[in-house]
Amino acid sequence: MPIRIMHVVDTLGKGGLENSLVNLIERLDPNHFEHTVCAIRGLGANAGRLPRERVRVMCLAKKDTDSAIQVAKLARTIRDIRPDVVHSRNWGAIEAVVAGRWARRGGLIHSEHGLDSNTPAKEPKRRTWFRRLAFELADRVLTVSYQLRDVHAARTGFAARKISVIHNGVDSQKFRSDAETRARVRQELGLSDDEFCIGCVGNLFPVKDHMTLLHAAAGLAASSNAWRLLMIGEGPERTRLEDFVNGHAEWKSRVRFLGSSHRVTELLNAMDVYVLPSLMEGISNSLLEAMATGLPVIATHTGGNPEVVVDGESGLLFPVGDARRLTDQLLALGERKDQRAQLGQQALRRVREEFSLDAMVRHYEQLYESVTPAVASRMAVAQA
Repeated sequence: MPIRIMHVVDTLGKGGLENSLVNLIERLDPNHFEHTVCAIRGLGANAGRLPRERVRVMCLAKKDTDSAIQVAKLARTIRDIRPDVVHSRNWGAIEAVVAGRWARRGGLIHSEHGLDSNTPAKEPKRRTWFRRLAFELADRVLTVSYQLRDVHAARTGFAARKISVIHNGVDSQKFRSDAETRARVRQELGLSDDEFCIGCVGNLFPVKDHMTLLHAAAGLAASSNAWRLLMIGEGPERTRLEDFVNGHAEWKSRVRFLGSSHRVTELLNAMDVYVLPSLMEGISNSLLEAMATGLPVIATHTGGNPEVVVDGESGLLFPVGDARRLTDQLLALGERKDQRAQLGQQALRRVREEFSLDAMVRHYEQLYESVTPAVASRMAVAQA
């Protein structure tokens, strides 16, 4: 019999966590694993990517007026579904650990994929207490980076040695360099061969700190006119960012806000360099996707970024919020095609060797197979 997994998330909207979940489900052997995805607040763009013929998708539709605690509702849902494994992700779904204990169903996994706050400030005590409780109740706790593991261990007092790490993986068949696509998309965007195209993909949230990238572009504009900036993503910061750009009349044709796009693979090919200016990160899927496309990348020295980018070898790092340093790096790469090519080749090599999607899926397979004695016993019988 297949192992039945119930994945619990806050929503199935656009984001790295949701994207990784869909990638994982798509690639786990359907003869070996069955899936139910339970969204607590609502569905979203990634819900449509799930193969509905073999994945049950449900939503509790929690509203702001509902009780802040959803443990009882989750426990009833878990009893109805009867999963072998309950896997909750991030703070928005952490109640599923307590609900799983209450329902007495399956092995319990909780994973953390990023930080909710914009800064590493201390969380409210009640949240820290509840997170520690959930960690203690879970059979397995994991994060997507060693830095994130250490942050949660320090905040909660839960031993770091009890927290596993599984890095996100990237699909190098989907995200890859293609000269024909590059030429076509650059022509479509009105990009000449000699224009230096900077790109950034991500939700326009404060934690992504796109404003630092725009300030760096202001420094770039003082030294060069042969540059363009593509901002791909949507969010509450868009108006503020557009107002900043509109304050520079000469930028009208140089900075484009493309909103959310289903053409990220094509747009990455049109870029000459990729920038990730976030204040905080776990393991950024967009960063891995850019590297798999063979792009030189510049990212902030925060979160899991240094685990992905070896500074000066497979990309460049800069301090959080340091627009001047970012400007200098952009100027250097804009002038040196040879350095861009070298960094891009090393970036591609690194993701293939250390951050492959196949490796990520294999680690989760092993996790799900070992998480409960009942599942492990059943696997042993099947193999006998």
